[in-house]
Amino acid sequence: MFDTFILFVILSLVVLIILSAFFSSSETSLMAINQIKLNNAEKKGDKNAKRTNNLRKKINEVLGVILIGNNLVNISASALLTFFIIKQFGDEYVWIGTLILTLFIIIFAEIAPKNFAARNPEAVAYPASKPLQFFTKYLGWISKILTSIGNYITRSENEENYFSKSLNREELKSVLDSETEQVDEDEMEALKSLLELKDLTVEDILIPISEVIALKESDDKLPINIEKNIFYPVFNDEEKEILGFIHSKEVEQFQNLKTDINDFLIDPYYVPESTSLFAQLKQFQKQGNEVGMVVDEYGTFTGLVTLEDLIEQIIGRLNQEEEELGILVNEDFSITADGSTSIRELNKFMSWNIPEDRAKTLSGFVIDHLDQFPKGNICLTIEGYNIETTKIIDNLITEAIISKQTN
Repeated sequence: MFDTFILFVILSLVVLIILSAFFSSSETSLMAINQIKLNNAEKKGDKNAKRTNNLRKKINEVLGVILIGNNLVNISASALLTFFIIKQFGDEYVWIGTLILTLFIIIFAEIAPKNFAARNPEAVAYPASKPLQFFTKYLGWISKILTSIGNYITRSENEENYFSKSLNREELKSVLDSETEQVDEDEMEALKSLLELKDLTVEDILIPISEVIALKESDDKLPINIEKNIFYPVFNDEEKEILGFIHSKEVEQFQNLKTDINDFLIDPYYVPESTSLFAQLKQFQKQGNEVGMVVDEYGTFTGLVTLEDLIEQIIGRLNQEEEELGILVNEDFSITADGSTSIRELNKFMSWNIPEDRAKTLSGFVIDHLDQFPKGNICLTIEGYNIETTKIIDNLITEAIISKQTN
């Protein structure tokens, strides 16, 4: 009889510690599991993933049930061991039993199972979802009552579960700035660029009017420096009204066929330069356009914006060499750059802070400071940056050397 009682106590304690480990690991796995992976698994028809997702949708109630269950089994284990020690050895040894049980619970019912669940959340959450669903069904009402009492005492409102709270853009940027092995560097940059779309406007990426090659309605020859895969605005012969856009490949066709240029024109599409890139992307998608004519608040034509440039802003210029950017780093850490290089690219490439609020290109930046077109190569200092022009063609700066002043 004595041996049977000891065996009963030992088995009961083992079962209670296992139950405590179950509740502890279940809590950690539900909090640690990846929501995206969970959603994908549910879409593929995984029933365990669906159950787990349903539990996460009412996580406050489930956590309350887990807390109740964990406390019940731990208190039961403590009471059983205390009763056994008093019955067998007397109450002077209760503290020894309590110490041993506490160590067992901390190691085998808390630390070990939680560490395992944190490393393998799916392996724990999926099989645990069925019993947790059962416990929540019958103990959920107790959890709700206790949560309401706790909220009343702390003057807290009944908040939605932890996972319903969205991160704002700054928080998402902070998450993306942290290192991760699941997303490579290029993908990370593309995601961060996507978050910046609402902060940037069309004015930030437009092709300045000084760099736009325009055609006249009566033109029947290709421009000498025509580029492939680019749009050209077409004006009437008085150059007062834009008739539309024509793609470079269409220019070749229209010239070969010797037909009217109007047959190849895309209707003009006007874009305010203050439009956010996010809004403009949606407009391009909605209207099926690939190019827009950018105008300022007075309706003045200031440049062009293309869908290609906008997408490039999102995905970045992946695997692009310095020469492709038109930037070359010199031995003295100055740079040689094309005049058409955007100020934004310079700042990003060199981690500089050249003002971007007025001119968008290096050439425009210098001309804006001079208030006139340079007649020859010059050296000057603007906003803490030394600039030496090295090539000027048709009043446009085509190459310059820039360095940052040192204190």
